[in-house]
Amino acid sequence: MNEEAPGVGRESTLPPDHERVPQTNEELVEHLEAFLDELASGHRQRMEEVVAWINKHADLDREIEASVDVLSPLFQRWSIEICFVLRMHGVLRFNELKRSLDGIGSRTLSRRLKELEEQEIVNREAFAEVPVRVEYSLTPKGERFGDLMLPVIAHLRMSRLREEGQLPGHEGEA
Repeated sequence: MNEEAPGVGRESTLPPDHERVPQTNEELVEHLEAFLDELASGHRQRMEEVVAWINKHADLDREIEASVDVLSPLFQRWSIEICFVLRMHGVLRFNELKRSLDGIGSRTLSRRLKELEEQEIVNREAFAEVPVRVEYSLTPKGERFGDLMLPVIAHLRMSRLREEGQLPGHEGEA
């Protein structure tokens, strides 16, 4: 693990009891806050290095445009929700996925799954049975996307709960 960047890499600097499942909401919030602080501080240093390199060696406008192009399909309605549900449940069939996404229509779900499959984020596996069984899961690229999005989702959700007065303030927030 890189000592200069806590939270970057596979090892964690969390105390040894970090594998224990929190028993209360307060414990969960405390563990999650520590994880998010560790993750953010480690990434902040690395991202500053990347930004400095881009500013020195690349066309910033082109890099921003390329980043928006890459993100655009993922930020369409339902794409993140599909990835999130698959990240939380693993492998799901079409109707299981549809039931997990309240309000999505079959045509929209089918279209989004096809788009995510084309981006190599979702894997579609069809089994030669009668009727044909089709299962959806995240590819390794999709799993990584899910792993990167979960802390962002957790941070935004906890921030909202804090703003609504449902969680106490946190000194690590700006």
